[in-house]
Amino acid sequence: MRWIPGSRTALATAAGVAGEPLVAAVIAAAVDVIGPAAERTAAVGVPRSHLEELARAGACGLLDYEPIGAGGVTGAQVVREVHEVLSAVDPATWFVFAQHFALEKGLVASGNVELREQWLPALVKGERFATAGFAYLRHPTPPVVAEGVGDGWRLRGRIPWMTGWGLADVAFVGAVTSDDRALFVVLDCAAADGLVADEGQALWAMQATHTAAVELRDVFVPASDVIALGPRSRWIREYDDENANAHPAVFGHLRAACDLLVRSGPRAGTEYEDLGLRIAEEAARLRAEAYSLRDRLPDGEGLAARIAVRAATLDLCARAGTACVVATGGRAMSHGDPAGRLAREAQFHLIQAQTPQLRAEMGRLMLRRL
Repeated sequence: MRWIPGSRTALATAAGVAGEPLVAAVIAAAVDVIGPAAERTAAVGVPRSHLEELARAGACGLLDYEPIGAGGVTGAQVVREVHEVLSAVDPATWFVFAQHFALEKGLVASGNVELREQWLPALVKGERFATAGFAYLRHPTPPVVAEGVGDGWRLRGRIPWMTGWGLADVAFVGAVTSDDRALFVVLDCAAADGLVADEGQALWAMQATHTAAVELRDVFVPASDVIALGPRSRWIREYDDENANAHPAVFGHLRAACDLLVRSGPRAGTEYEDLGLRIAEEAARLRAEAYSLRDRLPDGEGLAARIAVRAATLDLCARAGTACVVATGGRAMSHGDPAGRLAREAQFHLIQAQTPQLRAEMGRLMLRRL
């Protein structure tokens, strides 16, 4: 029987969800192919073959997947399970893969029908892979600006973080205009003149994600390649509202950490097996609350509760990563050991899609623990 992350804990995959064909295919790819290579991937980087394996499983069409099994499984449950499982077996591959969907979502919502028809079919089939750079648009002085020139825009600046560089075929890029609007465009990574990457920056966590700083040196984008253009203030509000929610990838990390603790029990002591099971129970409670808030409330409502749950989840994630190091001992300090990797990846989740609201809540939570 195939092992699935969290199987022996309260975070186990629900039977109905596991039976969905897309979920089953992704689990097979994750557990049989991607997971066994996780430590090598952490050392040498995510290979494009991992993305191709997920494409063959149908995962690039995740956003419009319609569950076909009985039992009332929803599309949201399928999406969450895929992200949880991938994050559990190999967070670097998960993060590179997750970039793909910013462009898919942007095209689906775009009024540019021709652009959608040009790119979306190949993206959904996994024939082309996407990356993205836009989170910096919420900064007071965004580092990428757009100037209207004739029938199009000229982009200048530096994208500080672009994940999957060298693996992706196309990029979803944001820039700010002189009148403070947020512009989103498609850039063909192979064809766009003026895209220059600086890949020399070393990361102490998630180094395997092929993350680079990318300069845009007078990159011209025709109007036909514009996905959206609107008030930046509205985009910031929507971005913050979305990132008030706890992300499934953090629950995937908790599944992996709890598995390690449960398995370490016979060697490190039964207290670590018990600790893994207890952490899983708390994570399952937080997961149920987070997903309930998302399913029950319209976007933008219940933000304080959403942020509180996300902060509590991240706090638990960091403590679980620390527990993995303690249970493992000195070996955790060596590259290639899962416990050390899990501890570093827990710190990554603390800053991924971070907002001022979340940072403030995390500070209050840490103060309460003193």
